[in-house]
Amino acid sequence: MADQNEQTPPAISGSEVKRLGYSLFLKIPDNGLECRCSYVPREQGSMMTRDEFALYLKQHHVQTGIDQQAFDDFTVKVAAGQPLIDFLVASGTPPVNGVDEHIQYSVQASPEIGAGDEDAGEIDMYIVQNFINISAGEKIGWIIPAGDGTPGENIRGVTIPPEPGRPMSAAIGKGISIEENGTLLVAATTGRLCQTPDEISVEEEYCIKGDVNFRVGSIDFKGVVEVRGDVLDNFNITATKGIAVTGNIGVSTIVSDGNIVFCGMDGQNKGRIVCGGSIQAQFIHDVDIECIGDIIVAVEIHNCTIRTLGKIVVDKGAISGGSCTALGGIEAKKLGSASSQQTRLLAGVNFHDVELLNSLLAELSGTNKIAAETNSPTELAEIRKTSASLTDRITAIRAKSDERANAKINAKAVLYENVYLTLGSVTEKIFERMDGPHSVIENCIEGGLRYLSLTGLNVNAANIQKAFIQEYNMAQRKF
Repeated sequence: MADQNEQTPPAISGSEVKRLGYSLFLKIPDNGLECRCSYVPREQGSMMTRDEFALYLKQHHVQTGIDQQAFDDFTVKVAAGQPLIDFLVASGTPPVNGVDEHIQYSVQASPEIGAGDEDAGEIDMYIVQNFINISAGEKIGWIIPAGDGTPGENIRGVTIPPEPGRPMSAAIGKGISIEENGTLLVAATTGRLCQTPDEISVEEEYCIKGDVNFRVGSIDFKGVVEVRGDVLDNFNITATKGIAVTGNIGVSTIVSDGNIVFCGMDGQNKGRIVCGGSIQAQFIHDVDIECIGDIIVAVEIHNCTIRTLGKIVVDKGAISGGSCTALGGIEAKKLGSASSQQTRLLAGVNFHDVELLNSLLAELSGTNKIAAETNSPTELAEIRKTSASLTDRITAIRAKSDERANAKINAKAVLYENVYLTLGSVTEKIFERMDGPHSVIENCIEGGLRYLSLTGLNVNAANIQKAFIQEYNMAQRKF
């Protein structure tokens, strides 16, 4: 029995040369890209010579690609009577196929975030996803045309043609313009670069098909962000064109130049929203909000600090706790709470003006205090100049008018005690529960506030004031 460790030489196919002292096998594949030789010496007869080997190669049309060092090594070992298996003596040059038409990107395509396993594709901690952004006019990449390839040559001297590159299968989709004779791709809009096997496009929407959490990270996107889940604590979203959250938002900072829509938010006095459009929600608790447009809430605003250049409307529930400043007016079913939680409501003023006015008043108070304590005539003269300048600025702010202003607060059902209403220059505290419905405006004739039958916020307080003034003037003329 043969030794189990003994290796059986592989079967050799190809051309065979048999002589008394040896057998030579030449194996050349159909493409002619190589020649491998196997040599089996015999006990009788002479070994193959160098010239014989060269002749055999020539007879088999091995003309090019002969490795001289391999040729020499093969003939030396043959002369020594060594058997050889698949010894490579000649190699052709294979063709280099042409590269397929493709895009050489200068920006990174954004990932698709689904609602999969939390461990899949996990991203470190609260990292901000801002790599997905691409701005209008930004270069996306260059179209590299399909190449012709480089021909090869086999060991018989025959040219082997290459396979030409294939045209690109993906289409150039929306949001991308093609420039420089069809070679340069440029973003036609601001958004994110999306790449699929069928299409390349720039999309203005970024959809998270689940929660914003450690798997996703915080988001900074120049477009619209849609979250089909919740935004967990400490994950923030900034989106220039709008934000829509199907679920709830935790202790987060939410910023957008566009509209913001979500179910609810409990900011635990740390959450913040900055909105350049309008806000729509079911409930908002313990959140600091700065908004340009309207804030429309279905159920409740609780213990929030809100400043808006639009109106604040709660359809079914209450505004309780915190403070609300709205240029366009305030309306809710209930204002304040049955537990008499302090609630401050200010309507008809620009919150920027209020903040500046408070700052100027504080500065004027400090200036007057310094003036009362100084004995230097020169210093006193400078302080008086400063005081006069501050007074002029305060007067200018108070004299400003805004066509969006509506100094009106509506309580559709109940106005609870410990609610502070500020309209115009009047601030009034509610000491006893008042059942509505009521519209409250400033009483510019008698002073204080005027409580009226309910009219919508589409009826401006200034027009109501004019009607009362006209009625008052007519009554004065009769006397």
